[in-house]
Amino acid sequence: MGVNTPRKAKVYITYTPKGAAATRTADTMAEYEEGFSYVDAATGQSDTISLKVCNRDLRWANKWLPKKGDKMTAKIKAFSWDTAGRDLSFSCGKFCCDDLTFSGPTLVCTIGGVSVPEGQAFRSTQRTYTWEKATIQEIAKRIAKRYGLGLYYEAKKIYIASMEQNKQSDCEFLNSLCEDYGLYIKVYYGKIIIYDIDTYESKKAVATYHITDFDAWSYNTTLTGTYTGATIKYSRGDNDEELTLTVGSGSRILNINEKVDGLADAQIKACARVNKENRSAVTMTATIKANFKIVAGVCIQVKGAYNLNGKYFIDKVTHNIEAEGAYTMDLEMHKVQTKIKQVTNSSSIKPMKPAVKSSGSGAPAASDALAVGDKVIVNGPAHYAGNGGRSNSCSNMTMYITEILGGSYKYQYGVAKRKGGTRYGWCAKGSLKKA
Repeated sequence: MGVNTPRKAKVYITYTPKGAAATRTADTMAEYEEGFSYVDAATGQSDTISLKVCNRDLRWANKWLPKKGDKMTAKIKAFSWDTAGRDLSFSCGKFCCDDLTFSGPTLVCTIGGVSVPEGQAFRSTQRTYTWEKATIQEIAKRIAKRYGLGLYYEAKKIYIASMEQNKQSDCEFLNSLCEDYGLYIKVYYGKIIIYDIDTYESKKAVATYHITDFDAWSYNTTLTGTYTGATIKYSRGDNDEELTLTVGSGSRILNINEKVDGLADAQIKACARVNKENRSAVTMTATIKANFKIVAGVCIQVKGAYNLNGKYFIDKVTHNIEAEGAYTMDLEMHKVQTKIKQVTNSSSIKPMKPAVKSSGSGAPAASDALAVGDKVIVNGPAHYAGNGGRSNSCSNMTMYITEILGGSYKYQYGVAKRKGGTRYGWCAKGSLKKA
């Protein structure tokens, strides 16, 4: 395109009917296109497209009738968009046809596509399986391989001791698993993408918008469903003692009853849940002239709106291209809030069965038993997961118990350098004594 080309946008679609050898090229598809939209979501749903085609020669209602499983790829090109003569392009990804609508009187056809693997089994086939002793990354990798998908994982290593997938599709299970641990997930261009929402919210804004830059906008704030902290109740596996853990503080506390693997797991889940609820505290929608820097998962800065100003995370972007080349984006976003992540209380509620006294076999008496929160002296070998899994020797180190595994584990006691802190390593019973 030359420098005199007017600003406009155009979508380039290639369409491959299921089972057909020939692909309808972008030039062929351009003869019929009447409108296009693309939804880019940060998490919880697959990206989707909606393509409107005219039916002037009746092909789309006859021999070109779309079928579920037909494949499409979509790319947007914007000509002279920011500067005269400078063209930009944006790849929307690969899609499978999953929805079809006709409207009259001219039989206009609207084709819906979704960015999930071919065959739809990822979303529809229910499975029952117990996942044991695996990380979320390992679980996602096995599921991705099942559908010929790649995996992009950008989050901390999170261990799952045991979790049941009970009559759930792999898509439903993986979405639920990520949500429980504060991770975002989506499918894009043949990959399952999993990332830590807290990390992405902390990144620098990619653009700044004055409130007058929005073609239209709305703002909402609410205290309903938002919290200053959370309390989670769980049972410790080694003696069935019921425990409670609190993150954050204040008067609006979210009460959670959920299965967890231990104190560290309880902390991750409690923080993930309360921070998820708080993302609805301040939300905004806006319509802007298309900007390829703005995608789901980035942040923008809003100014010129007084107390409405701030950093906003983009939850969803809907790209709209009209037949005449007009191109806008509808944004759904939430204001980035201060994260709740610190444990403020961890204590026993009640013993669910009596402690066992020493039988003379070497087991500790009830008065000598170690519990979460106890101050201990560490002498001897300790296993540090963050140090290549090696066993290091500790000498007279003062630490605190953060988690206790079952007696079948050699390194049974998780320890931290400060009470309520992040677990530092694992110790055998013989390496510890009460301080």
